[in-house]
Amino acid sequence: MTASDALHKVVIIGGGFGGLYAAKSLRRAPVRVTLIDRRNFHLFQPLLYQVATGGLSPGEIASPLRHILRRNRNTEVLLGEVVDLDSANRRVVLRDGTASYDTLIVATGSSHHYFGHDEWEKYAPALKTIEDATEIRSRMLLAFEKAEREHNAEARHAWLTFVVVGAGPTGVELAGALGEISNDTLLHDFRHIDTSEARILLVEGGDRVLQAYPPDLSADAERQLIQLGVRTMTHAMVQAIDETGVTVHRSNETRHIAARTVF
Repeated sequence: MTASDALHKVVIIGGGFGGLYAAKSLRRAPVRVTLIDRRNFHLFQPLLYQVATGGLSPGEIASPLRHILRRNRNTEVLLGEVVDLDSANRRVVLRDGTASYDTLIVATGSSHHYFGHDEWEKYAPALKTIEDATEIRSRMLLAFEKAEREHNAEARHAWLTFVVVGAGPTGVELAGALGEISNDTLLHDFRHIDTSEARILLVEGGDRVLQAYPPDLSADAERQLIQLGVRTMTHAMVQAIDETGVTVHRSNETRHIAARTVF
């Protein structure tokens, strides 16, 4: 048995912020660290909305995990998908192997949640991965292209209506970026539509946007959204999403919003 084999083995599942900083904090510890992730890069999720709206390319917010941890001489990075934990034998079960541990750190992050309506996902993509961001960008740009060729006023209005469900940080950033694109970036790029007429609706079930923040910051954010052409709808609960739009219940009234693009 080598000296390395005798070291305390720490396995970290996930190369997000939690897993990455756990590995960095153990850089000089007398342990052997193995970081496992199904992607070989760290994704800076706070800027995903910039990729989704075309402000940044995917490569600008993703960095190889091995490069980030290259100075951690006690750390190895494995590309693998964890499918089970064998706590009795203290090992992580991968789709194509195993990794034993003395200490296990689980930092797998979070995933989007459709409140029991997983069927909504195909109509309203979430924003957690690079693939999500590029899908949203594609749908957003396609909506303007479809509106440019649409002669029916009602159908064109639906193509120019964007609904963002959830007024947390990601929803607010995405809605604001859509406002900037509609009122500035694409303003002079089309001949048959006025992109500034795009209707951007930010739907929130609570009483204000950014509920995790103090009320004064929430109010300031809402004022800025309004300046960008975003209309906020608070106390609004989504009841259905399909290819024609979103059904929302608000103030004892249920209404259908015709929109071809929902996020």
